[in-house]
Amino acid sequence: MQITNNTVLNLVIGNPLTHTKSPYIHQYIYKYLGIDAILLARSSNSLASLIAAIRALDVKLTAVTIPFKEEVIHYLDDYSQEVEAIGSCNTIIQNAESLYGYNTDFYGLTYAFRQTPIYQKTALIIGAGGAARSAAYFLNEHKAKIYWLNRTIDKANKLALLFGGEVVSACLLNKLNIDVIINTTPIGLYPHHHATPLPNYHFNPDQIVFDMVYNPKATKLLRTAKKQQAICISGVDMFIGQAIKQVMLWQNRALPVDEIYHLLRTKCKL
Repeated sequence: MQITNNTVLNLVIGNPLTHTKSPYIHQYIYKYLGIDAILLARSSNSLASLIAAIRALDVKLTAVTIPFKEEVIHYLDDYSQEVEAIGSCNTIIQNAESLYGYNTDFYGLTYAFRQTPIYQKTALIIGAGGAARSAAYFLNEHKAKIYWLNRTIDKANKLALLFGGEVVSACLLNKLNIDVIINTTPIGLYPHHHATPLPNYHFNPDQIVFDMVYNPKATKLLRTAKKQQAICISGVDMFIGQAIKQVMLWQNRALPVDEIYHLLRTKCKL
Protein backbone atom coordinates (compact mmCIF):
# COMPACT_ATOMS: atom_id res chain seq x y z
CA MET A 1 0.00 0.00 0.00
CA GLN A 2 1.02 3.63 -0.49
CA ILE A 3 1.53 5.52 2.77
CA THR A 4 0.72 9.23 2.74
CA ASN A 5 0.41 12.03 5.29
CA ASN A 6 -3.26 11.07 5.60
CA THR A 7 -2.61 7.40 6.42
CA VAL A 8 -3.86 6.54 9.92
CA LEU A 9 -1.36 4.69 12.13
CA ASN A 10 -2.59 1.74 14.19
CA LEU A 11 -0.48 -0.68 16.24
CA VAL A 12 -0.36 -4.14 17.72
CA ILE A 13 1.75 -4.30 20.89
CA GLY A 14 3.09 -7.31 22.78
CA ASN A 15 6.26 -9.26 23.45
CA PRO A 16 7.19 -11.27 21.47
CA LEU A 17 5.39 -10.49 18.21
CA THR A 18 7.20 -12.81 15.81
CA HIS A 19 4.03 -14.91 15.46
CA THR A 20 1.46 -12.16 14.95
CA LYS A 21 -0.65 -11.92 11.82
CA SER A 22 -2.58 -8.89 13.04
CA PRO A 23 -0.99 -6.45 10.54
CA TYR A 24 -1.79 -8.85 7.70
CA ILE A 25 -5.43 -9.34 8.76
CA HIS A 26 -6.10 -5.68 9.55
CA GLN A 27 -4.68 -4.57 6.22
CA TYR A 28 -7.17 -6.76 4.36
CA ILE A 29 -10.04 -5.37 6.44
CA TYR A 30 -8.93 -1.78 5.82
CA LYS A 31 -8.66 -2.44 2.09
CA TYR A 32 -12.11 -4.04 2.02
CA LEU A 33 -13.59 -0.99 3.77
CA GLY A 34 -11.59 1.57 1.79
CA ILE A 35 -9.84 2.91 4.89
CA ASP A 36 -6.48 4.65 4.48
CA ALA A 37 -4.73 3.10 7.48
CA ILE A 38 -1.90 0.77 8.39
CA LEU A 39 -1.33 -1.44 11.45
CA LEU A 40 2.28 -2.00 12.52
CA ALA A 41 3.73 -4.38 15.12
CA ARG A 42 5.73 -2.88 17.98
CA SER A 43 7.39 -5.04 20.62
CA SER A 44 9.00 -3.88 23.86
CA ASN A 45 9.64 -5.02 27.41
CA SER A 46 8.31 -1.66 28.60
CA LEU A 47 4.56 -1.18 28.34
CA ALA A 48 4.95 2.36 29.68
CA SER A 49 7.11 3.34 26.70
CA LEU A 50 4.61 1.79 24.27
CA ILE A 51 1.71 3.70 25.83
CA ALA A 52 3.71 6.93 25.68
CA ALA A 53 4.30 6.33 21.97
CA ILE A 54 0.61 5.59 21.39
CA ARG A 55 -0.35 8.92 22.96
CA ALA A 56 2.42 10.90 21.23
CA LEU A 57 1.72 9.45 17.78
CA ASP A 58 -2.07 9.69 18.17
CA VAL A 59 -2.50 5.99 17.38
CA LYS A 60 -6.22 5.43 16.83
CA LEU A 61 -6.49 1.66 17.31
CA THR A 62 -4.10 -0.50 19.30
CA ALA A 63 -4.38 -4.27 19.49
CA VAL A 64 -2.91 -5.62 22.74
CA THR A 65 -1.56 -9.14 23.07
CA ILE A 66 0.61 -11.24 25.42
CA PRO A 67 1.86 -10.28 27.99
CA PHE A 68 0.16 -6.87 28.37
CA LYS A 69 -3.59 -7.60 28.43
CA GLU A 70 -3.93 -7.22 32.19
CA GLU A 71 -1.22 -4.64 32.91
CA VAL A 72 -2.44 -2.26 30.20
CA ILE A 73 -5.65 -1.52 32.13
CA HIS A 74 -3.66 0.67 34.54
CA TYR A 75 -2.70 2.98 31.67
CA LEU A 76 -6.21 3.56 30.33
CA ASP A 77 -8.35 6.63 30.90
CA ASP A 78 -11.51 4.53 30.86
CA TYR A 79 -12.70 1.09 29.76
CA SER A 80 -15.77 -0.97 28.95
CA GLN A 81 -17.89 -3.07 31.31
CA GLU A 82 -16.39 -6.22 29.77
CA VAL A 83 -12.87 -5.06 30.62
CA GLU A 84 -13.96 -4.36 34.19
CA ALA A 85 -15.66 -7.75 34.55
CA ILE A 86 -12.94 -9.77 32.81
CA GLY A 87 -9.88 -7.87 34.01
CA SER A 88 -8.28 -8.04 30.58
CA CYS A 89 -8.04 -5.58 27.67
CA ASN A 90 -6.95 -6.41 24.12
CA THR A 91 -8.11 -3.25 22.31
CA ILE A 92 -7.43 0.46 22.83
CA ILE A 93 -9.27 3.18 20.93
CA GLN A 94 -7.87 6.73 21.18
CA ASN A 95 -10.21 9.68 20.82
CA ALA A 96 -9.43 13.27 21.80
CA GLU A 97 -6.22 12.14 23.55
CA SER A 98 -8.19 9.68 25.71
CA LEU A 99 -7.40 5.95 25.75
CA TYR A 100 -10.48 3.73 26.05
CA GLY A 101 -10.10 -0.01 26.55
CA TYR A 102 -12.24 -2.85 25.21
CA ASN A 103 -12.17 -6.63 25.28
CA THR A 104 -12.93 -8.13 21.88
CA ASP A 105 -11.55 -11.56 22.84
CA PHE A 106 -14.96 -12.30 24.33
CA TYR A 107 -16.59 -11.43 21.01
CA GLY A 108 -14.03 -13.57 19.20
CA LEU A 109 -14.82 -16.55 21.44
CA THR A 110 -18.52 -16.10 20.83
CA TYR A 111 -17.87 -16.10 17.09
CA ALA A 112 -15.61 -19.16 17.26
CA PHE A 113 -18.31 -21.16 19.09
CA ARG A 114 -21.21 -19.81 17.00
CA GLN A 115 -22.02 -23.30 15.66
CA THR A 116 -21.02 -25.29 18.74
CA PRO A 117 -23.45 -25.23 21.69
CA ILE A 118 -21.71 -25.35 25.07
CA TYR A 119 -24.55 -24.39 27.42
CA GLN A 120 -24.09 -26.03 30.84
CA LYS A 121 -21.14 -28.09 29.61
CA THR A 122 -18.12 -28.97 31.75
CA ALA A 123 -15.04 -27.12 30.55
CA LEU A 124 -11.30 -27.12 31.18
CA ILE A 125 -9.40 -23.84 30.83
CA ILE A 126 -5.66 -24.24 30.31
CA GLY A 127 -3.80 -21.15 31.47
CA ALA A 128 -4.41 -18.28 33.89
CA GLY A 129 -3.57 -15.09 31.98
CA GLY A 130 -5.67 -12.42 30.31
CA ALA A 131 -7.01 -14.78 27.65
CA ALA A 132 -8.03 -17.27 30.35
CA ARG A 133 -10.08 -14.53 32.01
CA SER A 134 -11.95 -13.96 28.74
CA ALA A 135 -12.57 -17.70 28.41
CA ALA A 136 -13.94 -17.91 31.95
CA TYR A 137 -16.25 -14.95 31.39
CA PHE A 138 -17.46 -16.55 28.16
CA LEU A 139 -18.07 -19.92 29.83
CA ASN A 140 -19.91 -18.31 32.74
CA GLU A 141 -22.22 -16.62 30.23
CA HIS A 142 -23.08 -20.14 29.05
CA LYS A 143 -23.52 -21.53 32.59
CA ALA A 144 -20.63 -23.96 32.15
CA LYS A 145 -18.81 -25.73 34.96
CA ILE A 146 -15.12 -24.78 34.93
CA TYR A 147 -11.94 -26.65 35.74
CA TRP A 148 -8.62 -24.79 35.75
CA LEU A 149 -5.19 -26.13 34.75
CA ASN A 150 -2.09 -23.97 35.02
CA ARG A 151 1.60 -24.44 35.79
CA THR A 152 1.39 -21.79 38.53
CA ILE A 153 -1.32 -23.02 40.89
CA ASP A 154 -1.57 -19.70 42.78
CA LYS A 155 -2.61 -17.89 39.58
CA ALA A 156 -5.20 -20.55 38.81
CA ASN A 157 -6.57 -20.34 42.36
CA LYS A 158 -6.92 -16.57 42.00
CA LEU A 159 -9.01 -16.91 38.83
CA ALA A 160 -11.05 -19.74 40.34
CA LEU A 161 -12.00 -17.37 43.16
CA LEU A 162 -12.91 -14.61 40.71
CA PHE A 163 -14.83 -16.65 38.13
CA GLY A 164 -15.66 -19.87 39.95
CA GLY A 165 -14.49 -23.37 39.22
CA GLU A 166 -12.00 -25.88 40.56
CA VAL A 167 -8.23 -26.08 40.08
CA VAL A 168 -7.02 -29.53 39.00
CA SER A 169 -3.68 -31.19 38.29
CA ALA A 170 -2.73 -32.69 34.94
CA CYS A 171 -2.47 -36.20 36.36
CA LEU A 172 -6.20 -36.21 37.21
CA LEU A 173 -7.53 -34.94 33.88
CA ASN A 174 -8.25 -38.34 32.34
CA LYS A 175 -10.46 -39.17 35.32
CA LEU A 176 -12.69 -36.12 34.79
CA ASN A 177 -15.69 -35.90 32.50
CA ILE A 178 -14.73 -32.86 30.42
CA ASP A 179 -16.89 -31.70 27.50
CA VAL A 180 -14.89 -28.65 26.39
CA ILE A 181 -11.16 -27.90 26.46
CA ILE A 182 -9.93 -24.35 25.87
CA ASN A 183 -6.21 -23.67 25.61
CA THR A 184 -5.44 -20.03 26.40
CA THR A 185 -1.66 -20.43 26.68
CA PRO A 186 0.91 -19.78 23.92
CA ILE A 187 2.07 -23.41 24.10
CA GLY A 188 2.17 -24.68 20.53
CA LEU A 189 2.66 -21.22 19.05
CA TYR A 190 5.08 -20.91 16.14
CA PRO A 191 8.05 -21.50 16.20
CA HIS A 192 7.40 -23.91 19.09
CA HIS A 193 4.67 -25.67 17.12
CA HIS A 194 5.73 -29.17 18.21
CA ALA A 195 4.67 -28.47 21.81
CA THR A 196 1.28 -29.21 23.37
CA PRO A 197 -0.21 -28.25 26.76
CA LEU A 198 -1.68 -31.77 27.15
CA PRO A 199 1.07 -34.25 26.21
CA ASN A 200 -0.41 -37.22 28.09
CA TYR A 201 -4.13 -36.64 27.71
CA HIS A 202 -6.53 -39.03 25.98
CA PHE A 203 -9.28 -37.15 24.12
CA ASN A 204 -12.80 -38.47 23.75
CA PRO A 205 -15.02 -38.58 20.66
CA ASP A 206 -17.40 -35.58 20.56
CA GLN A 207 -15.23 -33.68 23.04
CA ILE A 208 -14.84 -30.04 21.95
CA VAL A 209 -11.24 -28.81 21.80
CA PHE A 210 -10.49 -25.15 21.12
CA ASP A 211 -6.97 -23.71 20.84
CA MET A 212 -6.53 -19.93 20.94
CA VAL A 213 -3.20 -20.36 19.16
CA TYR A 214 -3.83 -19.50 15.50
CA ASN A 215 -0.31 -19.82 14.10
CA PRO A 216 -0.10 -22.63 13.13
CA LYS A 217 -3.78 -23.17 12.41
CA ALA A 218 -3.55 -26.91 13.16
CA THR A 219 -1.61 -26.99 16.43
CA LYS A 220 -0.26 -30.20 17.89
CA LEU A 221 -3.07 -30.05 20.47
CA LEU A 222 -5.71 -29.95 17.72
CA ARG A 223 -3.96 -32.54 15.55
CA THR A 224 -3.82 -34.99 18.44
CA ALA A 225 -7.44 -34.33 19.41
CA LYS A 226 -8.62 -34.79 15.82
CA LYS A 227 -6.89 -38.17 15.56
CA GLN A 228 -8.96 -39.24 18.57
CA GLN A 229 -12.23 -38.05 16.97
CA ALA A 230 -12.66 -34.89 19.06
CA ILE A 231 -14.42 -31.82 17.62
CA CYS A 232 -11.69 -29.25 16.93
CA ILE A 233 -12.03 -25.46 16.64
CA SER A 234 -9.06 -23.47 15.39
CA GLY A 235 -7.98 -20.22 17.01
CA VAL A 236 -8.25 -18.62 13.57
CA ASP A 237 -12.00 -18.08 14.02
CA MET A 238 -11.52 -16.23 17.30
CA PHE A 239 -8.61 -14.25 15.88
CA ILE A 240 -10.59 -13.06 12.87
CA GLY A 241 -13.74 -12.41 14.91
CA GLN A 242 -11.99 -10.26 17.50
CA ALA A 243 -10.07 -8.33 14.80
CA ILE A 244 -13.27 -7.46 12.93
CA LYS A 245 -14.80 -6.30 16.22
CA GLN A 246 -11.77 -4.06 16.83
CA VAL A 247 -12.34 -2.30 13.53
CA MET A 248 -16.08 -2.01 14.26
CA LEU A 249 -15.30 -0.24 17.54
CA TRP A 250 -12.76 2.07 15.91
CA GLN A 251 -15.04 2.95 12.99
CA ASN A 252 -18.18 2.99 15.18
CA ARG A 253 -20.26 1.05 12.69
CA ALA A 254 -21.61 -2.42 12.04
CA LEU A 255 -19.78 -4.63 9.56
CA PRO A 256 -20.77 -7.77 7.60
CA VAL A 257 -18.80 -10.11 9.85
CA ASP A 258 -19.45 -13.38 7.99
CA GLU A 259 -18.63 -11.80 4.63
CA ILE A 260 -15.34 -10.38 5.89
CA TYR A 261 -14.58 -13.66 7.67
CA HIS A 262 -14.90 -15.70 4.48
CA LEU A 263 -12.90 -13.10 2.55
CA LEU A 264 -10.04 -13.33 5.04
CA ARG A 265 -10.09 -17.14 5.12
CA THR A 266 -9.82 -17.13 1.33
CA LYS A 267 -7.44 -14.25 0.69
CA CYS A 268 -5.15 -14.84 3.66
CA LYS A 269 -5.35 -18.64 3.39
CA LEU A 270 -6.07 -18.96 7.08
